[in-house]
Amino acid sequence: QSNYLRQNIIENAESDARTFSFLTARAILDDDELRIADMLQILQQSPGYVYGTAIGTLRKRNIVELYSAEYNEKKEIFAQINELSDDFWDKTKEMKKDVIEVSEVQIKDEVGSFFTIYMPVFHPFTPKNPPLLAIIKIIISDEVIRESIRKNIQGLILSGVFFWLIGGFATYLLSSVIVKPINTLVFGAKKVGEGDLEYKVPVTSEDELGLLARQFNDMTDGLKAAQKNKEEQAVMDDQIRQAKEIQEGMNPMNLLDTDKFQIKGYTRAAKGVGGDYFDFQQLPDGKLALLITDVSGKSISASLVMVLIKTVVATYMQLFDFVRSDIILTIINKVMASQAHIDKFATGQFIIFDPESGRVEFSNGGQGPLFVLRATDKVCTESKQPGLPLGIDEDNDYRVSALNLNSGDMIILYTDGITEAWDTEKNEYGMERLREKIIEYTEDPVDKIVDTIISDIDNFADGMDQHDDMTLVVMKVK
Repeated sequence: QSNYLRQNIIENAESDARTFSFLTARAILDDDELRIADMLQILQQSPGYVYGTAIGTLRKRNIVELYSAEYNEKKEIFAQINELSDDFWDKTKEMKKDVIEVSEVQIKDEVGSFFTIYMPVFHPFTPKNPPLLAIIKIIISDEVIRESIRKNIQGLILSGVFFWLIGGFATYLLSSVIVKPINTLVFGAKKVGEGDLEYKVPVTSEDELGLLARQFNDMTDGLKAAQKNKEEQAVMDDQIRQAKEIQEGMNPMNLLDTDKFQIKGYTRAAKGVGGDYFDFQQLPDGKLALLITDVSGKSISASLVMVLIKTVVATYMQLFDFVRSDIILTIINKVMASQAHIDKFATGQFIIFDPESGRVEFSNGGQGPLFVLRATDKVCTESKQPGLPLGIDEDNDYRVSALNLNSGDMIILYTDGITEAWDTEKNEYGMERLREKIIEYTEDPVDKIVDTIISDIDNFADGMDQHDDMTLVVMKVK
């Protein structure tokens, strides 16, 4: 506001100076000094007027001057800015037509500032190089600015007091209407934070605060339900953890290393427990029996079917000395298909290996191809055998196929969770990549081969969630 008032005063003074300059020129030409005095009396009515004069250049004196009461009281003080020194007359030689010079002056021991306005008065009827007739000078005080600011400050103080009183009254109303209900909500939040989920906030209105109170009570009900679910989930997680430990104990995860062969298996469920299952054991006649199955689906239901398969195989092995791969798969198939409540099927392979002769007999129940690595040629081939998955047709028969293994040869069994593992772009690990890794690590012991392949699959997935159960079994002839 000070800057605006300052600019406004200067603009008004410049306008007055132009009018005063023109009238002074006419008065000098008409030799009528009273006209200059009349103009100064008009200017004296302007805000902040202190002093005005027309200085004749011919005699270098004030033709007419008119000052305010303030100037009259402090003539000696104002004399320092009103002195017509030689420097002043030297500067008049450089003055140009229609150019107004404004300067701000501060006088020692005086409050505020003063604006001094100079403008030359040239001969009005001489178009080229007109002679300088006079210099007009006006002094204006910034008192009007300071007075305006003082009034505004007083108004602000009064307004501040008024609004402070209004604000105090409004605060009292707010504390009664709003703050108290909010404090009630805060108290309720504190009680809930202390674990008291039974606490209810009283709903005393139908407005937004009442709605907030109802939502708060709904929230506590939700927290109670969530806490109950959390407790139930904790029990379920503990049960699944125990089931996982039991299931992992059903799979022989340790390395079996004899003087004739090595065998190592690995399995990992996608959701705690799963439907993949493998087992191997040495028969009384020295042969090795090896089974791998993959129940459709995942989690608990698949794991229960897996337990059923293990129970069937274990019971058969205890009751009968004669073991053949096709008979084992046939029995599993009949048991699963006869159970109407089981809406799942399974794929599986059963293998019998004779370490003395190197002969392998196997039957396939819808499982993927059997990988056979030949050590001499370092070639990994697929031994494909048709076979319907277990649990679909109770009367289905399974075939027996055979092959011979030599020193260093390997058999690799796997479920589709191995080859169908995804990376972040859902590209599959694939059978070809598995084949390459088997050939690459042919010379390694089977436990290292298994660990290396599983590690390679995890690196390939790059953090992608496992979407299917994974099982891998590697047997190597010494």
